[in-house]
Amino acid sequence: MNRGRSTLILLALAAALGAYIWFVEMKREATDEDAPKTEKVFADLKAEAIGALELLGSNGDRTTLKKQGAGWLIEAPVQAPADASEVSGVTSNLASLDLTRVIDEKPASLEPFGLDAPRVSVAFTVGNTTRTLLLGSKTATGGDTYAKLADAPRVFTVPSWLEQSLDRTTFQLRNKAIATFDREAVDHLAIIGAPGTIEFRKQGDQWQIVQPLQARADSADVGALLTRLSSGQMQAIVAEQPATLDTYGLQPARTTVTATGGGKTLAQVFVGTPSGDTAVHMKDAARPIVFTVEKGLADDLQRTASSYRAKDLFAYRMFNLSRLVVARGDTSRTFEKKTTGSGASATDTWTQTTPPDPNVKAATIDDIASRLGTIRAEGWVDAAPAGATPVLSVVATFDGGKEERVAIVQANGRMYALRTGEPGAATLGSPAVSDVLALLDPSSAPAASAAPAPAPVPGTKP
Repeated sequence: MNRGRSTLILLALAAALGAYIWFVEMKREATDEDAPKTEKVFADLKAEAIGALELLGSNGDRTTLKKQGAGWLIEAPVQAPADASEVSGVTSNLASLDLTRVIDEKPASLEPFGLDAPRVSVAFTVGNTTRTLLLGSKTATGGDTYAKLADAPRVFTVPSWLEQSLDRTTFQLRNKAIATFDREAVDHLAIIGAPGTIEFRKQGDQWQIVQPLQARADSADVGALLTRLSSGQMQAIVAEQPATLDTYGLQPARTTVTATGGGKTLAQVFVGTPSGDTAVHMKDAARPIVFTVEKGLADDLQRTASSYRAKDLFAYRMFNLSRLVVARGDTSRTFEKKTTGSGASATDTWTQTTPPDPNVKAATIDDIASRLGTIRAEGWVDAAPAGATPVLSVVATFDGGKEERVAIVQANGRMYALRTGEPGAATLGSPAVSDVLALLDPSSAPAASAAPAPAPVPGTKP
């Protein structure tokens, strides 16, 4: 009885499996075989072979471009450099454009497809041959767009997302760079604006502030500003040939930025008045046009000199630090890094050499040096308050003999740092200094350092 029931169950499962194979898998294979093969709209077209373009955008812009060397130029309706990435997008998409479905080989009318008055057209020239693609309305589902070639009657469809990449305005096809220059070639940067004149000069791979004060600059901040100027984009072009610059607050300019390299001016831009709530007028000295940029860039150009100062209290890095002299009160201690072995087996070890003390662990010295190297300024004041008491002084030797001297003092529960050769005093977070003092002598950290820091001292440098 049970054996018969099992047999019936197995037969039922086999029948179900057979039905699945017949109705699902066989149908799937037939569907795959019947699926239309992919066909390129322009067979054998290579993007790099295209030498000229004429695009009619859905907004009515008709833009003519011509290849010149490795780049492209817009010839009409204005003469200007083209955006290489935008043009590359057009040429590569033409070369890879797939025909998704043939609608009608010889339609009686083009009106049902929106091709009697195409919204978008793209003509391209290869050698002496010009081909034109016409794009009409979208299909009912919106996934495809009706299209045809100007020299053939057949109507077919192309993917709508590709159609969007071919629908370009003149502004989109234009080089929208704020200024064109190599940021790596810049060794001097001047900003003349509301806060006054700020000048930076590059020394080696580090930036220095040279006006209105002389101090280390935050090289990352200066580099970021140069990047924004060299790679920033216009939002819109306001005037191609402005009759006057007064209208845009560009004569005189609100801010003037000049980038110099090797004694030559590489770029100069002028910032004017706001254009609406989110944009500001700007002009590149090398071109007549007036355009707009994001308001944030203009605001950054109004920063004070002190906001560009290097926040790291020390310039050394752990890999290039060789010696530390740390003094607290009447006690001075010297730590030196010594290298043992050579080649791949070389190791660096810290020791306290003055006064000699073999009980001081290398890891402790390494921790002291590391914590000192991570102390950052929270802000800047003209000078530490009168009567400030000394807390710690450090002389660091690094990078083959460079020296930097820093004195840390305390007043009214707040820590200040003074770097030899630089103006003003940096305000510090007390816990950062307390960590170092605790490593030097667990009983030496001042009690005030654990208390919350009071309000910043007034008199911050402009």
